[in-house]
This record gives sequence, C-alpha cells and structure tokens, in this order.
Amino acid sequence: MTKKFLSVFILIFALLAFPLTGEINLLSPVEGVWANRQMLVIDNSEGGDFFYSIDGTDPETFGFAYDGPVLLDVTGEVNVIVTRITAGGKKENTSVVFTVQPDDAAKTDYKNFVQTFFEGGILNYSAGSELVIPSAFSFYLGLPPKNNQNENYIPARTIRLSTSSVISRFVPCTVFDKTRNVKYRFIIKTYPQSAGVFSRRDVPFEISDWESISFTDDKLIYKIDSEYWSLPTEPRHIDRSVSHMISWQPLEYDSGNPVEFFVLPPKPEVVREENDDGSLVYYLRGDDSYALGIMNEIDGSYSELFTRVGVDAFYGEQVSGDITLGVFSNSVYQGKISFSYNINRRPPQIPVIKTNAEGFVSRDSVELKITGEHGADLYVALSEPLTLNESELSYSSDDEMFKNVPLGNYKKVKGESFSLRWGQNGLNPVFYKISAYSKTDEKQSSPIEYSVVIDQSNYYFDASADAASADGTSAHPFTDFSQLAEALTKQRVVKLSVKGELQINESYPVQANFEIIDGGDARLSFGPSGSLVIKASTFEISGVRIHNISNNSVKSIVPLIKLENSVLTMKDCVIGVDFARNGTVIDAYNAIINISDTMVSATAVTYASFISSVKSRLTVRNSSFSTNAETSVVISADGGNISAYKNEFFVSGVSGRIAELFGVTASFKENIFKARLSNKNNLIQPIYVNKATKLTDENNSIQGF
Repeated sequence: MTKKFLSVFILIFALLAFPLTGEINLLSPVEGVWANRQMLVIDNSEGGDFFYSIDGTDPETFGFAYDGPVLLDVTGEVNVIVTRITAGGKKENTSVVFTVQPDDAAKTDYKNFVQTFFEGGILNYSAGSELVIPSAFSFYLGLPPKNNQNENYIPARTIRLSTSSVISRFVPCTVFDKTRNVKYRFIIKTYPQSAGVFSRRDVPFEISDWESISFTDDKLIYKIDSEYWSLPTEPRHIDRSVSHMISWQPLEYDSGNPVEFFVLPPKPEVVREENDDGSLVYYLRGDDSYALGIMNEIDGSYSELFTRVGVDAFYGEQVSGDITLGVFSNSVYQGKISFSYNINRRPPQIPVIKTNAEGFVSRDSVELKITGEHGADLYVALSEPLTLNESELSYSSDDEMFKNVPLGNYKKVKGESFSLRWGQNGLNPVFYKISAYSKTDEKQSSPIEYSVVIDQSNYYFDASADAASADGTSAHPFTDFSQLAEALTKQRVVKLSVKGELQINESYPVQANFEIIDGGDARLSFGPSGSLVIKASTFEISGVRIHNISNNSVKSIVPLIKLENSVLTMKDCVIGVDFARNGTVIDAYNAIINISDTMVSATAVTYASFISSVKSRLTVRNSSFSTNAETSVVISADGGNISAYKNEFFVSGVSGRIAELFGVTASFKENIFKARLSNKNNLIQPIYVNKATKLTDENNSIQGF
C-alpha cells in the first residue's frame, strides 16, 4: 500500500465515521478479548510522526514507526502504546490493552466466513454485493460507544451498501457468538462496484473557483470566444452561466499553425437525491461532459471520475461528515463543490432492563424497569404468568417449556421507561417473560427479552455441591444450612430437598412453613448447640435420618426441635441421638404433632426423653420409640391431648416410664410397652397419670414393668 493511498484512506475513513480531535484517534484495536489478531489503524490526518509498541514499552525508543495499517501478529494480552510527535515537537500518547485468544472456528458452521479475515484482519467488500453475517453471530459496526453504554449488538443479517456508493472506507466490525462466547473484530474495506475513469486531459490553462481562468503556457496565444488573440498574464474572470470556447495556438504565428480549443459548458446544477434506503447520490444536471471526482483533503488531488457519486452506510452504522467533490468537464477540472451528509442506519439502542433479581430464579418478588433510548418510542410485550408444578422445576432458561411460552402483542408505553413488579401470588413457583424494543421512525432496535422464575418456596441442598455457585436451586444447591436461614424467617413457605448430610450447628428460628424431604440419602446432623425453633409455623419432615453430635461440656437440655404455636408432621424418619447428660428430642408448647412410621432412639447419662410438651396435641402411629438413661421417659406432657396407636415404646436405665401425663386427655391403644430397668424396688407403671388426666388404655402389651 502506497503512502498516498494510505493517507487518502485514513482521511476518508476518519471523515465518514469518526470525529477529528486534537488527540490521537486510535481506530483499532480496542479493549476486549478477541478470537483473531487485530489491526492497528490510526487516524493520522492531522499530521505528525507516529510510533507504536506492542509490549507496553516506550514507542520512540523500543517501538516501530507507523506508516499505515498493520496487522499486530501477537496473541495473549497485548499492551499497545502509540506516541505522536507533532511538527512543533509536542508529544501525545494513547494506549489500549486487549487480549487475543486465537480461534479459527474450524469446527463451526461459519468457519468459511471467519477465514475471510482471520489471517489478514481485513474483509474486502464491493458496493452492491451482499455481506452475509452468519446466523450464529450478533454484530456491531464502528467504535465502541462512549459514556459506558453497551455495544448495540444486532442479530445476524445480510448487510449491503448501495450500488452507487463509490467512497472507499474502512469499517470496524465485531461479531459475537454468544453460545461459544467468542468475539471476532476485523475491518471491512469497502470498494466501489466498478472503478471510475482515470483519464485527464492536458490543457494550457487552469480553472479555479469556476470563473477564474489562468493561462499557464507563455509560448501560446489565447482567445476566449470571438475575442482577439492575446497573451494574457493575469487570470481572467468569465461568466459560467453560459458556455465559452477557449482557443490557443503557438505564439509565433504561422498560417499553418494548428489551432486547438476547448469548450467550457455552463456551470451545472448539483443534484442531491436521497434514495428510499437512505443512501445519498450526487450528480450534475447539465452537459453530459461533466464528471465528479472525490478530493483528497490532504493534497487536494483527485483520482477516479464518476458520473454519479453515492454515499451509503451499512445497516447498523451512522456516518456523517463533509466531503468535497471536484467537477470535471471532458476530464478538465472546473471547480469544486462541498456538502455535509448524515446517514443514520443504526437502530435505536436496545432497551436496558434493570432488576433486583440476581439470576434466572428469584427468591423474592421481582422489581423490573425497562428504559429505552432517549427520544425513541418504547414497545413492550408480556407473557401470561405460568404457574409451575413440582414436576416442572427444572429452572433452566434453556428448557423448551420456557422457550415456548408465548408473548402477547407489543404495545407502545407512555414515556421512555416502563416499570412493573412480579410476585409468586401463591405456593407454586411462577414463570414470567417480557420483551421490549425501541423504535424511531422506521428504525427498530433488536428486542431484548427477560424471563425469570419466582420461586420463594423450593430450595435444594447437596453436601457435595460447589459452594462458590450455591444459590439454592437444583442446579446450584446450598451447601450450608446458614444459606437457608434468611428464607426461613422471610418466606411464607420453604421446601428443602436434602441430599447428603446437612449440619445444623446453631439455633435457627423458623417462621416459614418449612418442609424437609429426602433428595437422596438425606441426613440431619445437629451440633451441640444446633436446633430448629419453629414459631407459629408448620414443619414437615419425611424420609430423613436425624442424629446429633454431643458435647460433654453442655449441661443444659437443648432440644433438636422446639415448637411454639406450631405444627409438626414427621413421617418415615429415623432418629438416633446421644445426649451427653440430659436431652430431649422435641420440646413443644401449644403445638400439634403428628408422627408416623418413624423410629426413634434417644440416649443420655442422666435424663433422656423423646418429647416434652405443654398444652399440645400429639398423635403417634406405627412408630418405634426408645430412650436410655438413668431416668428414661418417652413422652412427658402437661395438658393437651395424646393419641398413640400401634406403636412400640421401650425405656431402659435405672427408672423410667413410657409417658408421664399431667392434666392430659390421652388414648393409648394396641401399643407395646417394654422396659429394662434396674430399679425394682417399686412397681413402676408404664404410664403415670395425675388426677386431672383422662386416660383410655386399651389392648396394650406390657413387658418388663
């Protein structure tokens, strides 16, 4: 590439795509992680000497002189520093850090597209042809936006420039494969569909400003129209509203001298047309001899000549600036015309969605705000809420069930923003989806879609899961009971699926309706200070093994489960606890307790019991209970009601009872009472009752009492 061509390219590119400033304008590379090597392109239209380095060192001392776009053949993290030295000796610096992780897309469907720019960093394009962006990509044209805005990526599509577009320029293009999480950035180099005319006619005069003619060869004599022959030494001013004939011949007159001439047609009318697609075309209405050339602003030269000059932008671009066209008649320069242009094919910015939800699954009500581009209309479409059943709790945004949820019609909202609040509105999880786009005139942004499952009830625990990503969903289960603590006091319902051993090492208040189910070898391990304090709620537990870790230094009785004005339902559980000195498994006040198909074993040195209750209603069915201590009691109740049917009770130690009842209405039917007690001095009854107790004792079997 010659320096002259380079200068023309850099200037045109800067004029068409980027504002000129007094600072270094680095067009490429930009920050990011790219899957291909990057081009270094600097706008050097303001002059000066440029130097660059690619390893963060001083460009003047250790770098290279910049004389045109160059492929930076480096990978990994790259630190480009550019220095400009102006004619006055002033130094300016700019830098950019980016990363190259080469990926030639060899195993993708779009590998052929990537190969068009992968090695050289440039994709050549001819105006009028179609440039197909593969469907796997979204794309962005130009430099990254300022003010910390996100790049407005556009879904893959076919882009093209109008056939009439003749200006060559470089257009940065970024393509993003979201599935593979790779980005490629390259330069689209545009060319006219066909080259213009390069011919120039040599004449012994020059025209400036259309109406001023200077005669350049003093060995010739001239005349304009029917004037006398003369040797003009000063420029002549002529009226270009009409045509003129300029004639010349050698100064030394001879009857055989050839007389040459050139006809200047009237100054033409410049016509500017805007096509339906937004592209601009400039041409001259008048004499057919006229043609247009694009001026190189650096040296004022012209290259190709065209009968029509088109300016266009790709879909996704906005280009603006000034351009100067030279007007030629029969390949002789006549004057110039300048104009400004602005072609905006960039769709409005994709609306921005802000929400308090941290992921696809939200544990709280979701507050959402959509903000569109200033000055654009905002359109929003909503789905109907989808209530999920327990069998549908995959919680993956890729689930076909969620993808197929239809949206309603898009509706224009008032203003540039839209806010709403979603809630669960019941016990089951709910899926919501919303989509929005901005629109200005006929240009429309790509839609942005947001979906969320609001599940304030269903949680998962897996002792072997990754703690770093734990959010309580099935894909990323909790790994510590403390992660559930907030939900147990905040949510209405909490359902916990447990896989492996769940340790409870502190006393946790439970104000939600709480359910624990077996998600696979579910075990609850209570530490010496571990307990669940259920207040004004329900607690359901099934298919779980429960044990504790004792501590000899702990003297007080710390129940594993404490109920206050609550309901406990326990089924198919196995409980095996060992208290250091004293202990009870369940302590209840004004509670309702239902236990079935459960096995319980509680051991202590001094005192052990399964349940101690006040003003509570206890129902036990088809279960087995065993306590072992100096004093062993399975049930100790003060007030309330007890119903025990087809259970097996066993106490062992020095002394013990199946139940001690004070002011209780109780029914024990078809149970087995067993004892192995060393204190035989007094006959011990399996069930102790005071006068205020009403006991129904039917068909119970007694052994060891």
